[in-house]
Amino acid sequence: MAGFVEIAPTALEELRRRLRRPPLPYSVRGSLPILFFGDAPAARLLTVGLNPSDQEYLDPHGSELNGEHRRFHTLASLEALARDDLSEIQCDRAIDMMRGYFTPGQPIFRWFRPLARVVEAMGASFVGRTAAHLDLVQESTRPVWSGLTKEDQAMLLAADLPFLRWQLSALSGRVVVCNGATVLRAVIDLTDAEVVGEGTLKLVTWKIARVISATDHVVGVVGWNRPLTRPTGLGAEGERELGRRLLTELDGACGPGWRE
Repeated sequence: MAGFVEIAPTALEELRRRLRRPPLPYSVRGSLPILFFGDAPAARLLTVGLNPSDQEYLDPHGSELNGEHRRFHTLASLEALARDDLSEIQCDRAIDMMRGYFTPGQPIFRWFRPLARVVEAMGASFVGRTAAHLDLVQESTRPVWSGLTKEDQAMLLAADLPFLRWQLSALSGRVVVCNGATVLRAVIDLTDAEVVGEGTLKLVTWKIARVISATDHVVGVVGWNRPLTRPTGLGAEGERELGRRLLTELDGACGPGWRE
């Protein structure tokens, strides 16, 4: 898609490899793993959630979204028989559609509204391509995450966390924003981040952590205890206040250079 920075060949091959991996037992039928929402290769801030909603692929009746309602390519839209049948061109079409998720006029899932307010208060933007979203698990599932057993959730995490670890090391993001306690714990474990601050706002308990790489590259990790789609007591202005507070704490822990 026009305006996208080129992805390095080794990274592009890793993305294609993930797209071609066979679906897991609870993957939405005909779906592809969602590698990212938005232009992750260009983003300096990366948000992280649990896994993509089945509503990214299906309407309320369980039928595949089509036409102007489509958010991501599927096997059917790419005219592929199976994931491992995807050509390089088909993979790249799927990746471009993921990078363009937040393009104005596209059907963005309402789940992102409160998270976008936090991100914008931190000086980044999904629409402006300075922020993008990842998930612990790249598969959209049916039943949804909360309907899976703990054993099935553990199976999905074991399969997909290695890819997220690779993403966090390969992408250019300088701050990782974790939406919920499970996500925050997982990202801290994956990155060996050191918690350096915490606080509360309404029903939200937030933490700030810091990762220093072997090359002295500082990455900030922030997150809170409950997903923003659950009751938090924040409201729209409270979500913006959360973002402003996290921004101040990040500048103190990591320095303002992460915004550049």
